[in-house]
This record gives sequence, C-alpha cells and structure tokens, in this order.
Amino acid sequence: MEIFQTIWTSLTTPNIQLINIISIPLTFLEGYLQFLIFSTVLNIFTTKKQKVIYVILTPLLMISCNFLLPQYSVFLNMIFWFLSVIIILRISILKGIIALILPSIITALLDSLIAKFALLFFNVTREQASSIPIYRISFALTIYLVLYIMYKLIKHFKFSINLLDNINKKKKAILICNSLVGCIAIATQFYLIGYYNEMLPFSITILSLLSLITYFLISIYSLTNVTQLQITEQSLEEAQLYNKSLKILHDNVRAFKHDFSNIVQAIGRLCWNK
Repeated sequence: MEIFQTIWTSLTTPNIQLINIISIPLTFLEGYLQFLIFSTVLNIFTTKKQKVIYVILTPLLMISCNFLLPQYSVFLNMIFWFLSVIIILRISILKGIIALILPSIITALLDSLIAKFALLFFNVTREQASSIPIYRISFALTIYLVLYIMYKLIKHFKFSINLLDNINKKKKAILICNSLVGCIAIATQFYLIGYYNEMLPFSITILSLLSLITYFLISIYSLTNVTQLQITEQSLEEAQLYNKSLKILHDNVRAFKHDFSNIVQAIGRLCWNK
C-alpha cells in the first residue's frame, strides 16, 4: 500500500525528473504517430527497415536536443526532423517540408487547444500542468489519441496529396521557398504561444491558432491549384505534340497519295501504249 501511495504522490506533485523520464517514451510515440499521418497524406512508400530507423533515430535526436540545448530545441528539432525525413525516407525536399509542417501544425494546435481547456477545467496553472506528471501524461495521451483518430480518418477517406511529383523545377523552387518561410513563421509562433500561453488571453490564443490554420489551408489550396495547373499545361503540351504528329502523318499520307497517283497514271500510259 505504501508503494502505491509513493507512486501516487510522485504523479500528483511537481517532479521534473519523472517528467523527463516519461517524456522519452512519449516522444517515440509522438514521432510514430506523426510519421503515420504524413506518410499517409503524402503517399510515401517505406520499407520496414526505413520505418524502424526513422521511428527510432528521429526521436533520439529530438530527446538529445531537449536535454542538451533546451532553449533552441524547437528549431533544432525541426532541422533534425527535416533531415531525417529526406535522408532516411529518401523523398524530395518539397515533400520533406510538407512532412515537417503538416504534423507540426496539427500537434501544436491540439496541444494549445487541449492545454487551454484542460487548464480551465482543472483550474491549474501552466507551470503546474508542465511539472506535475499526472497532468502531463493526461494531456499527451489525449493529443496522441486524437492524432491516431485523425490518422484512421485520413486512411479511411483516402485523403492524400499526390500531385507534387508533377511540378516543374521553377514552380517547385517557389513552393520550397514559400514553405521554408512558413516553417520559420510557424516555429516562431508556436514558441511564443508555448512560452506565453499562460499570460496570453484565451481570445488571443484562439486568434493566433486560427491564423495558423488559415495559413495552412491557403498554402494547401495554392499548392493544389499550382499542381493542377502544371498537369493541365503538360496535358496541353502533349496534346499539341500529338496534333503536330498527326499533321505530319497527314502530310506524309497526302504526299504518298500524290506520288502513288502519278505512278499509277504512268503505269497506265505505258500499258496503253503497248
């Protein structure tokens, strides 16, 4: 009985060491769920070996950054995450950026919204929620449950972005630059929200989150339009080449018909003379 009492006391009182220990398996779980989401949306095919290496190596890099350089962990984690995606999974830079932005936005939005409502419901401060293990575990598991439900919905409705490979180099460069700027803006915004979440009014937090959602939706809409326009341009070019080939073939047939008629007439004259 005393053991359970000790465990309960450790979970319900501020305990930074226990929080650091618990954050290790939670980071691996979060990395795996985020991998499921972006790999499904982007139609990324991976082998079992690639999946295992990514799910193990990427969280290890993030955990190391959180312990060694906590003040720069947000930006360093995004850099390591991006490099892991394009190197281990062997995808394009554009897909790597989207794989970085998409789950980051979803996770950060869920974290801010759930934390805001939970703080009001349990009547605790942000500092207490971050330092008391029972609150930290509850918030994290709630976020991961929502992420898993979202993954199942994405997989069920077969939602995917499969137009990125058809973009030419010029448009791809523009999209990469736009996405990089978006990554910097999103990382900065999330850092500010997380740091000042307790001091910011609820309306300001919601407004900031809605702005990020709007940016994300507009980016996806623009990306879809650009890729569809590119595909249309390619279809028109192929149709023009096809029409050009038909015209050349038609001219060759007409020339052959003209030559054939002359040959037949010449043979007819020879036969008539004989």
